[in-house]
Amino acid sequence: MHNITVAIRVKPVQQSFKTIIVNGSTVTLLDPELEFNNPVDILKKNRIKDASYEFDLVFDQQADQKEVYEKSAEPLLDDLISGQNVTIFAYGATGSGKTHTMMGSQNQQGIIPRALNDLFGRLSKEQAAQASLTFLEIYNETIRDLLTGKLLDLREDGNKGLVVVNLFKAPVPSLNDINQYIKYGNSRRAKEPTGANENSTRSHTVLQLMLKQCTFTFVDLAGSERASQTTNKGQRMVEGAMINRSLLVLGNCIKALFSKEQFVPFRGSKLTRLLKDALQGNSKTVMIANVAPNNYEDSFNTLLYAHRTRNIDPTPNNFQEMIVQLREENEDIKRTLKKQNSQSKLQLQIEQQFKEQQRQEKMEKQQQQQQIQQIQQQQIQQQQAEKQAYDEEQIKSIILKQFAQESELIKQLFKLEDALMQTHLDIVEYQKQQSVQFQQKTEDLITKCTDSINNTENEQFEIAMKYKTILQQRRKIYDQCMQSQFQSVKDEFRKQVQNIEKMKGVQSEKREEVMKKFKELEIEHLKKISNQKNGNQPQIDEETLKEIKKNRLQSLNKQIKDGKL
Repeated sequence: MHNITVAIRVKPVQQSFKTIIVNGSTVTLLDPELEFNNPVDILKKNRIKDASYEFDLVFDQQADQKEVYEKSAEPLLDDLISGQNVTIFAYGATGSGKTHTMMGSQNQQGIIPRALNDLFGRLSKEQAAQASLTFLEIYNETIRDLLTGKLLDLREDGNKGLVVVNLFKAPVPSLNDINQYIKYGNSRRAKEPTGANENSTRSHTVLQLMLKQCTFTFVDLAGSERASQTTNKGQRMVEGAMINRSLLVLGNCIKALFSKEQFVPFRGSKLTRLLKDALQGNSKTVMIANVAPNNYEDSFNTLLYAHRTRNIDPTPNNFQEMIVQLREENEDIKRTLKKQNSQSKLQLQIEQQFKEQQRQEKMEKQQQQQQIQQIQQQQIQQQQAEKQAYDEEQIKSIILKQFAQESELIKQLFKLEDALMQTHLDIVEYQKQQSVQFQQKTEDLITKCTDSINNTENEQFEIAMKYKTILQQRRKIYDQCMQSQFQSVKDEFRKQVQNIEKMKGVQSEKREEVMKKFKELEIEHLKKISNQKNGNQPQIDEETLKEIKKNRLQSLNKQIKDGKL
């Protein structure tokens, strides 16, 4: 697609001139001099002739400002918002209506105010807040900032390309701000009256609105001048010469681009250096060539340059399409990187999940091992507890068996002791009831009791020997209990000992009662014997009494010696 659109606008004039005929998109220029007999005009005879050119847009004398804007500039706003650079510049001779086309008047606004008004109507608040504006002029090949008045210079930047050093960028978040800056800048623009135009602009102006990703550029060129027509002198003639020089370089650049020459002299002037991107197709560009029907030669030159500009082939240097292509490739790379990042994130997530799974499995394995160890420890503890309980019960069983045997022997001893004491009591009782009439019978009973005592004592001795053996076993059991870790075993041993001691205590009390009773009977018997000696009652012979007493004492001493009494 061709990035340069060329439009022709025919200036309305009051007199009727038929040098320019518009037919659709074709403009025909007629030579007004039909006769060449005049010697003054003989030089034009072989140079000037009728010519027809075809352009993208043609506006005749009846076209108003609105129509020019809507057909030439308004379609570029969509491209601008989408991120493409847009350039609009007016070209033509002095007095052909360039400034009127670009700026217009208060009642007939030109392209610049209309375009900016529509643009800010489409921008969002965020986009408008990022907008900034620069306004400069090129006067006598000197760049001046129209907003600050400072003189500036051009410089090539490795990253940004061609830049105007220290050019003031005014923030313009609203359309009102833009209008104030434009009005202020226009008031400082170099203007002087000439023979061709009473309000002739003596400089080229470049107004740029910079958005986030693109730039909207408006260029109002100073008109080419012919000294014979303007009658300029002095400073005005110098200004005209500098204007013509920069426009001549612009024409040469257009001619070189049209002819596809390898070298294009953009560095011939500061104007062409600034318009380089616009002419090479690196932005969407509209060139509005202004012609006046009353000036044939200037119109011929303007149409010739416009025709060449329209036929410039931007393909070899179509950097704008390259930029678009690079942007598309950049987006593809971003999508690829995003996809790769997504895959990397997914892969990282999978690796993390796998590691987490391994960690959980390791933890579960450790937990299982710990549970197995706990179960094994519990089993060992249970076995130990069971063994300890078994050992404890075994020892307790031995203790109980020991003390059961001991208790049984003690009971037997106590039983024999009771029988022995009862026999002694019976003897004393028999002695107390003894009389002469029953002496023989009493002696028989005593003899019988004495025999019983002897038998009991023999039996008691055998049991005592067994008890002695049992006591030796108890000592061994005691040592075993003291070395045991079971407190219950020790407590059980002490308990059984206390029971035995309790049994002995009860038997001791019983023995004391019997001995007390035995002593009472003994005393009573002795008293009775004493009474018999003093009285008339029959008495037992003294030898019998001594024998009885001797036997009784021997029996009692033996029991005491054996620990039975």
